[in-house]
Amino acid sequence: MDAFQKKTHKVSRGYTYTYYLHPGDSSKPALLFQHGWPDNATMWRDIALPLRSLNHPIIIPDLLGYDGTSKPTDPKEYKWDVMTQDLIDILTHENISKFISIGHDWGSALASRMYNYHPDKVVGLCNLNVAYMPPSGDKFDLDAVNDMMEKHFGAPLLGYWYVFAADDGPQVMSENIERLYHAMHGTAATMETMFTRRNSMREFLTKGRAEDVELRPYAKDEKFKNAFFERMKRDGFEGPQCWYKVSERSLQAESDRNLPNERKKVNVPSLYIGCKDDAVCRPEMMVPAKQAGLLPHLEEAEIIDSAHWCPYEAPEEVVKRMEPWLKKHFS
Repeated sequence: MDAFQKKTHKVSRGYTYTYYLHPGDSSKPALLFQHGWPDNATMWRDIALPLRSLNHPIIIPDLLGYDGTSKPTDPKEYKWDVMTQDLIDILTHENISKFISIGHDWGSALASRMYNYHPDKVVGLCNLNVAYMPPSGDKFDLDAVNDMMEKHFGAPLLGYWYVFAADDGPQVMSENIERLYHAMHGTAATMETMFTRRNSMREFLTKGRAEDVELRPYAKDEKFKNAFFERMKRDGFEGPQCWYKVSERSLQAESDRNLPNERKKVNVPSLYIGCKDDAVCRPEMMVPAKQAGLLPHLEEAEIIDSAHWCPYEAPEEVVKRMEPWLKKHFS
């Protein structure tokens, strides 16, 4: 991230965020990049670097719980209403009033909520892998959600949540980082087996053999692997797993319940980028919001031949889809 200015800012509720800035042309809306689990701002490097040529201001934060940013361990600190305000505080500090909200994985969910909570500031929405899902005040029931997904998709797509959202999840992951890394970055069949079956992830993390899982080419890079190991051994998983716990305990529903119903409709240009080998975050998940008329300005990019972590595996393909959309709507 040497090409960006590294900065910190203490937001109004007291947490300190680290973020990376490319000033760009202040007359253009900023690009706000939001990473997911269990990544950090660096995930966006090979996407943000080539997009600097468009001369938008760019801001890439380490999100709450990660790397250079504060890491509270109480799930309620990760509610959408307060996390979106954290990012607004940073943008305000940088004199940015309009921005395009871009996210991957949990960062995609946050990118969507940036629009839902602050529609006066978001002029575009780009979701990678995780489809746009409108705010809901409904209580979250993991078993019921997986039963529904098994009925519609043939598999309980949130099967991995039984360890990811569990009280002992951070400890299980910290003690088995090698296995976790292989589960995340293995073949398409590996992801389907580990993530979309009830308790398969816990079984593999506690009893499996990492060497039995073939890594995808990008994940074999020792520098990439060591950076992940060093960061997560230093920081732990208590903060990152709060992103799951806050939903599993219906705290996000509690937050969303206060939003006006009209906030569900995305009245700005939106782009969805999905991946062929992502067994969990399937492009079909966009269908309910489309059918409900909540995405009137949606464009769906050509599917990328990649698994879930496309910003690492195929960043040039992400740029190829994102750049023309940005030029079309925001040049």
